[in-house]
Amino acid sequence: MAPLGGGLVGVGVLAAVLVGLLPALWVRPSRVGSSPPGLRWLGGGVGLGLALLGAGVWVGDREAPLGALLAVGGAGLAALWFLGADLLWPGRAVLLRSGLPVGLLGGGVGFWLGGGWAAWVGGVLAGVWAAQLGWLLGHPGARARLGWLGRRTEPWMVFLALAVLVRVPVPIYPQEFPLLALAQMVLLGLSALLWAFGRLGWRALGLAAVAFGLGLGVEFVGSRTGLPFGRYTYEGAPGPHLWGVPLIVPLGWFALVLSAHALARGRVVRVGLMAVAWDLGLEALMTAQGYWTWQDPHPFWYGAPLLNYLAWFAVGCGLSWVYGRLAPSLSAGGFGWAYRLEALFLPTGLALLGFWPAALVCGLAMNLLAWKRERCGEG
Repeated sequence: MAPLGGGLVGVGVLAAVLVGLLPALWVRPSRVGSSPPGLRWLGGGVGLGLALLGAGVWVGDREAPLGALLAVGGAGLAALWFLGADLLWPGRAVLLRSGLPVGLLGGGVGFWLGGGWAAWVGGVLAGVWAAQLGWLLGHPGARARLGWLGRRTEPWMVFLALAVLVRVPVPIYPQEFPLLALAQMVLLGLSALLWAFGRLGWRALGLAAVAFGLGLGVEFVGSRTGLPFGRYTYEGAPGPHLWGVPLIVPLGWFALVLSAHALARGRVVRVGLMAVAWDLGLEALMTAQGYWTWQDPHPFWYGAPLLNYLAWFAVGCGLSWVYGRLAPSLSAGGFGWAYRLEALFLPTGLALLGFWPAALVCGLAMNLLAWKRERCGEG
């Protein structure tokens, strides 16, 4: 879309947001009223689905702003609905009467100025979102939840959230994949380190160095000898490198295996299987992005031989064993959510990029292992 048209869409959206917040000045959210059970999860899921639909539309047609508007609007609605869809439900009539007309008005302004139908969609989404945000800002229940989140939020959670956010633009701007992938893995590594530091103190630095060094060492040997993974090379891989190995590779061994170890409560075999499930998606993505090139004469999955997956299982088990020996307190905890989020975003990204077999197999395997019920709750 031309810059002028995109700017006019933005004008309509901004007008809808500003005017949509006005009802919060006089509408008093009520504490009373019942909501269907599980409404927060249902609403959040619908918002994420809308965001994914928008991302798919944008990938298919980068000239039209409709996909980007749906992606951003869906993500914004998902955040609100995860926070308080049950609180919004009793006031749905008031919210529709305030947010929808304002959204139509803002979108109409953008449309009239030449923004096209995308301005209508953006205006409606913005008006509805702004009215709901204003409602939640005035609701004591929503403020209490935000306060609870603030008290429970630890530094590692902030870095994990940032690692998730930098992945969002990947399907929209695939040419920036090397930079975004590096930022995501560095943030994830910092999140893992901070989580371990909160439980081990300064010993966490030594543990991270051991795990990072083992990951770097096995990749250095593997890329030069063909053992234990098979014949592959890192020539042409985006930097930065250490000993010829892309930095994100040993960072991934450290952080994601630590997350799997926490999620599996130190069950070594399960951690190995979780590592293999992760690699089922990585092989499609990273070979396409040029991070490594397979030269093995007996490919099994996206150029990688069966030996590669046996090696991933062995290395995952080995790192889990090291974690269990050096830091038993890391065999449970909230950092397991890093693997669960990877199980959501990696298959989604593969699907948006057209790698459907990898998306289906990797998504099924990772999520079956990530959401396997345990008797004890996570801390």
